[in-house]
Amino acid sequence: MTSYCSFEAAFEVLKYPAGERHVRAIDIDALRCIETIEANVRTFDDLALLVTADRILRRNDLAVEWFIPYFPFARHDRRIDTADGLEVELAMQLVDELDLVIADPHSDVTAVLPHFPQDSIVDVLTSLGTFDRDPTVVIPDAGATKKALEWIGSTPHVQALKYRDPRTGHLSRFSVLADDLGGVDCVIVDDICDGGGTFLGLAAELRETHNVGLLHLVITHGLFTKGLDALTDAFDHITTFVPTSEDEQPTTDGRITRVPFRILHEKGVRR
Repeated sequence: MTSYCSFEAAFEVLKYPAGERHVRAIDIDALRCIETIEANVRTFDDLALLVTADRILRRNDLAVEWFIPYFPFARHDRRIDTADGLEVELAMQLVDELDLVIADPHSDVTAVLPHFPQDSIVDVLTSLGTFDRDPTVVIPDAGATKKALEWIGSTPHVQALKYRDPRTGHLSRFSVLADDLGGVDCVIVDDICDGGGTFLGLAAELRETHNVGLLHLVITHGLFTKGLDALTDAFDHITTFVPTSEDEQPTTDGRITRVPFRILHEKGVRR
C-alpha cells in the first residue's frame, strides 16, 4: 500500500497578523516514508502553500506525489472575451514544478495533467458496490458527453441539456432528449456539484416530464456550497468523494454515501 497522508497531517499553516499564511513541516523525519500527500485545494493561496511545502521537502532531499483531487479554476476553461481573466492558466503554471495527479478533470484544459478519469472513478465505485450500472444514465449536459461515453458502454443512457447565460452564469432551462422513460431508475454522473442548480433542475425535469423511478446522483467533487438539504429532497441517493480523514472507508448516512479520495488513489487507473 502506498505510504499516504493528508496535507494537514504533514504541515501546519500559520498566519501572520496581516493575513499572510505561512507553512512549515510538522516532522521532516516522519515524512521520509511518505510517497503521496493528498491536498484539498480551492484557491491560489492554497496552491502557493503547496508549492512552498514541496520546496520544503526538496530542500530536505524528499520528493512526493501530490494528489490534488479538485483542481481550482478548472470550470473556467475558456476566455469569454478580452476583458475576461483565465485563471486556470496561472493555476497550472503555479504547479508546473510539482509531481501531481488530479481527479476527474472538468475539461481537456486540465486533462493534460496526470489524472484519474471519470471511467476510472466509475470503475472504483462499482467495485465498492456504491455504484450500480443497471439504472439508465442521464448525461447532464453537452460538456459531460465525451467523458460519459468513455465508460457507459452498453449501459442505457439519455442526453440532457442545460441552457445558461455565459456572462451571468444563470441557468434558464433544462431538457432531456427522451420521451417517457417508463418508470426506470436513473443516475446522473458528473464531476462537480457546486450549488447544485444543474442537478436540481434536471431532477425536476426528469420527475415532472419523463416518468423516472428512483433517481441517483454520483459526483466526484461534492462542493455543495448551498448545503445538501435540497439535493437530498430531490434525489433518492447521492454518492460523492470526500477528502481523506481518519475514517478511510466509505460511509453512508441517510441518502448520502461518502467515499474517501484515498480509495480512488489506491484502486483507480490514471492517465
